[in-house]
Amino acid sequence: MSSSFFILVGSFTPFISTLSFTTFPTPSLSLVSQATSGTSPSWLLSNPQNSSIFYATDETEDGSLHSLVVDPVTGKVTPVASISTQGGSPTHINFVGNGTGLGVANYGGGSAFFTTLQEDGLQFGGGQLVKFDQVQSSNAHQIVDDGTQVLVPDLGADRVWRLGQLGSDQWSIQGSIPQQSGSGPRHLVVDDGSIYTLHEHANTLTQQTAASSFTDGQPAEVASISIIPSDTPSGSTLFAGEVLMASTPTPLIYASNRDDPSTAGDAIAIFETNPLTKVAEVRTGLNHLRGVAFVGDDNAYLIAGGMKGGGIKVYERVSAELGYLKEVASLPAGVIEQPSSFIWVSSQSPVTEGDSTTTTQPQVGTATSTIPVIVPTISRSAGCRRFKIGR
Repeated sequence: MSSSFFILVGSFTPFISTLSFTTFPTPSLSLVSQATSGTSPSWLLSNPQNSSIFYATDETEDGSLHSLVVDPVTGKVTPVASISTQGGSPTHINFVGNGTGLGVANYGGGSAFFTTLQEDGLQFGGGQLVKFDQVQSSNAHQIVDDGTQVLVPDLGADRVWRLGQLGSDQWSIQGSIPQQSGSGPRHLVVDDGSIYTLHEHANTLTQQTAASSFTDGQPAEVASISIIPSDTPSGSTLFAGEVLMASTPTPLIYASNRDDPSTAGDAIAIFETNPLTKVAEVRTGLNHLRGVAFVGDDNAYLIAGGMKGGGIKVYERVSAELGYLKEVASLPAGVIEQPSSFIWVSSQSPVTEGDSTTTTQPQVGTATSTIPVIVPTISRSAGCRRFKIGR
């Protein structure tokens, strides 16, 4: 494993920040540089063919999508191209169409924007807008391509839209998956025949069977479990934030909440699957925990940021016996304002326009145990067990 690498941080300020994370001999996290990208580069996405290329939303009323390059040696970020998302408050980006294009969820007004990418991965092609105007108060929040369809959780409409390219290169609505009224589906992951949806307002993680085609009918609900920590005061108003999944060696799902009144900060709930079972709640000391991501070779680490306090923390993914997550490095509050998303930059040669280098980025999973409420302490040990998690 590389002893150090860069992590890019999106935010609700004009800045994208470059952090250096050193893993050995003593884990540490430090700010390297900052670069402007629009007004609010809240969500970042790495190019899977070359992590020196990445993309950022500009989450404003007149939303836009930007391509950028990060120098893997210095961490310097340089903007390259931009395109309007034809909708307000673009909140999420993902690859679609076998990696040939990008999809963007426009929270404001409720729509999904799609654009192709040119061969260099930096310049944008044509654009298409799909509006969810069949319902009132649509707030699209994520784009997920599961290989057979694009799923778009709609926080305002309480449904997950199903989009496809049936006999065309144009995306169109092929149906939707109803969610509990008022639950606010925010983000989801798809794995092993199931859709796991995180609901912002209900603070639940819900498992449904995944329809593999548009003719397979409506998915059935299998389970729905609260992500609110067991020691949070009754009646507290929390909002679910992010959901991540690691598939091997043991499938685990990580779900964050926001605005917990506990002095120990917001928590990350950890779940086993099949059956869906909450196995741990890890307090972070962070306030308004919105951005959470896997980083590092084999995704051995999880990084989390408090938008309203607590700074940024990096956890090593460890066994159930060691508490699932062990804090190894942190950055104090105020160094980076309003952190909202993270991507990591793997070691590789610098990229220039027209050049693309193939890299692979496997993912991670851990063992499991009974459900404790964990308030981790900082550990500086670099010699603990690590479990590879791939997807």
